[in-house]
Amino acid sequence: MWAFEQEGVVPDVLTISKHFGGGISISAVVTSPELEERAIESGFSYAHSHSNDPLACAAALATLGAIEEERLAERALEIGARLRARLEELRAGHGAIGEARGRGILQGVELVRDDGSPAFELGEQLRRVCMREGLIFSVRRNGSVLRFVPPFSTTAEQVDRAAEILDTALTEARSGVGASLAAEQA
Repeated sequence: MWAFEQEGVVPDVLTISKHFGGGISISAVVTSPELEERAIESGFSYAHSHSNDPLACAAALATLGAIEEERLAERALEIGARLRARLEELRAGHGAIGEARGRGILQGVELVRDDGSPAFELGEQLRRVCMREGLIFSVRRNGSVLRFVPPFSTTAEQVDRAAEILDTALTEARSGVGASLAAEQA
């Protein structure tokens, strides 16, 4: 469930927030009882008017319960593996993808020009074409990286459809980029 578990380490302190509350703002700092005691003995304590808010705490507990009961950590690995495999297939078929990378359900591709430099202009073109077909992702690094974060409920068929949409978009957009790059170099 946590990235540190995949690396085989145990952190002294873990901070969590954002989706932890299932849409309700909450954050937490988790540590061992020994470190907690040392912090208290040292006079370190932090609280504010929303500390221990019962609504946020209930939302966080419900979120953690759903993650465990629905095996969402395992599901993220399954979806991520399928998405990565499809992105690697696209990389093999499109020179515009220099690298596919990510961990678990969070995956991405780096877009490159023929010379291997970042294809900043390609990301926005792909986003427009894909959005038209119903595929949503974020464009990062000034347009040279596409980041995919599908929901845990994503099916294998939806991952495959996303890859098809991206494949078509790469073909469409790359032909337009090639012409504009040639014009730039002239």
